[in-house]
Formats: sequence, structure tokens, C-alpha cells
Amino acid sequence: MDQPAWFKQLAWQGGVHVAALNENRAQVPEFTGCYVFTVGKVPVAPGRVLYVGEAARQSLRRRVASYLTDFRSRPGPRGRQHKGKAFILEARQRSGDHGIYVQWVEYGASPADIHTLEASLINYLNPAANDRVEEERHPVLAEWERLNPRLIR
Repeated sequence: MDQPAWFKQLAWQGGVHVAALNENRAQVPEFTGCYVFTVGKVPVAPGRVLYVGEAARQSLRRRVASYLTDFRSRPGPRGRQHKGKAFILEARQRSGDHGIYVQWVEYGASPADIHTLEASLINYLNPAANDRVEEERHPVLAEWERLNPRLIR
């Protein structure tokens, strides 16, 4: 499958294992965008991604940091656990913090546009842990569509 035009525009950064991020979270930018977790330092491609997430209303640093702690002792709102965080925690237990990597793309768009990018990444990358709910809640980009290059850092 050829990469969609919008995906080719993305400048993925990071490729940092969780152990390194636990020592220095400043490696992740204080900017909005999307992130992916992978097993090993591999290219962001279909079949290689565990989980896709977005940081639309807070920075990538703050959002990614929420996956780096053991949240089980603190349930989320109304007692619910975040399915993606649980999946990443299980992957970390299996592969170790040196085996799970995070990569991100900085995207300075509106929250709605970042949600659309996340839904499009989920649709294209088919990650193991994401529900397809995002694709139902937000539109996905067509293969030929392009992102505003001024919003990509």
C-alpha cells in the first residue's frame, strides 16, 4: 500500500525508549501533535505501531508522560481505566522499558484537526491497541489530501 500524501508530509521525531524518557522527559516537546508507541526502534508504518495518541489540548510531553507511570493505583474519571495506557503498560512489562519506543510529530493545528490526524493515523497504521472509535467520531483524511505544511514542525 502506498503511503497517503498527508502521511508523507509528517516529520516523525523521537524514536526514544521509555526508559530514557523516564530519566528525561524534556526530550519530548512542549507542543501539540500526535505520538505512537512501537516495540523496538522501527519506522512508523502499518503493522509496526502498538498505539496512536494525540495531544490536542496539552503538550506532547505532558500527554506522553501520562503513559510512563503505573496508573493502576489511580483509576481514571468515574473509576475507568484508559485502555491504551493499560495496553502500553502490559507491553512495557513484556518488552521492558528499553524495548518500547515513542515517536511523535509536532502539529500546531486546532484540536479538531489534530483529532482528524489521529483518526487518520489509526485508520492507516492499524495499531494493535486503538479502538476504531476515533474513526467514527472524527473524519479521516483521504489518501490524496495534504496537511497545511505551516502547521507541521
